[in-house]
Amino acid sequence: MSDPRALRHSAAATVLAPILEAGRGPTGWELVSWDDEQGLSLTLAFRGSLLLIELEGRDDERPCYARTERFNVSVRHAFDFGRALAPAERHIVRGVLDVVRAREGLLPSFERPVTAQRSLVRVLEVDRVLVPEGAGHYYLNPYVGCTIGCAFCYVSHRADLSRSLEGLPHLEWGRYVDVKHNAAAILRAETRRHPPGPVRLSPILTDPYQPIERKYRITRQCLEVLLEAGFSPVVLTRAARVVEDLALLRRFPHAAVGLSIPTDDDAVRRAFEPGADAIEDRLAALAELHAAGIRTFAVVQPVLPMDVAALVAAVAPHADAVRIDRMYELERARPLYEAAGRLDAATEAFFATTEAALRAAFGARGVAVDELDDMASLLGLSPPRGGGPDRG
Repeated sequence: MSDPRALRHSAAATVLAPILEAGRGPTGWELVSWDDEQGLSLTLAFRGSLLLIELEGRDDERPCYARTERFNVSVRHAFDFGRALAPAERHIVRGVLDVVRAREGLLPSFERPVTAQRSLVRVLEVDRVLVPEGAGHYYLNPYVGCTIGCAFCYVSHRADLSRSLEGLPHLEWGRYVDVKHNAAAILRAETRRHPPGPVRLSPILTDPYQPIERKYRITRQCLEVLLEAGFSPVVLTRAARVVEDLALLRRFPHAAVGLSIPTDDDAVRRAFEPGADAIEDRLAALAELHAAGIRTFAVVQPVLPMDVAALVAAVAPHADAVRIDRMYELERARPLYEAAGRLDAATEAFFATTEAALRAAFGARGVAVDELDDMASLLGLSPPRGGGPDRG
């Protein structure tokens, strides 16, 4: 069984060939890694900083750093999202944009087939799994696609670009999953080539504990490999079934598990995340993990309509840290707010007010509010930046 995604790999190589082949640019940047599962992306190191450059299909309605003929391009610091680019970093980005603009015309224009299928599960063999993020951190996606299928998920456009580069038909987000059948075997070989470090498994491109994990157990197999190799997982999920791997997670000297808990109100959850587990079940899973001695965190993202005091009271006793973030692309998500009868929450003012209240309430309970980008800190491998509790 070969990897049918070869067309996509070829497309990435076509657009980014000079960068991928050289590995280092004339201005002193170094290629850390590249990926083509959620659009096309590059991570570049430069003078101690890490730049993440991401390409998705061109859409003039969506904000971005720059546009080319075929792509929207986003740029940020990998571990310091809010910091502005320095002049030298903008120069690097211009060089990457020049490469993309010069080569994007070489890409074939796929006529995407029409399909009557409403969903698709592909079982694939892959040739890479562990992706370096820089600073000794990694991420891996046990699957591609997510049947939880949150309609507001901002990665859906990027994932669809990757599918288009394979010439695959368009399917709605939540209607497809690629199962990386041999992921554990590939990961075992990769861990022999890379030094141990934190590994992020999070529901950006795929929830590691979405329903299909119960059948294929790819996430569990990958965790077993990481344990053998001395790597430290940081798992984020919307699924309470993560506790099925509690015994395995407890065997890691350093592991952290987070639950996405964007509201305390399950009626709101049903309106925005109908395919995800009930809030009560997620809270119970968070409490069980915390009681077992595992470092735990909660991600309140996107901030949905809630009772702030009730959410903090439910989460704070069981979380070492929290992350709070807004609903991105509010206009695209507006129909969800309208259907829930909560257009009052579809505003920047709602987010700002709610975020401030959450920060104050969690702070009063001694829970660190952090960006959670420094996974080593979250794992207890370095002092936490947020000043919150530090369990051994």
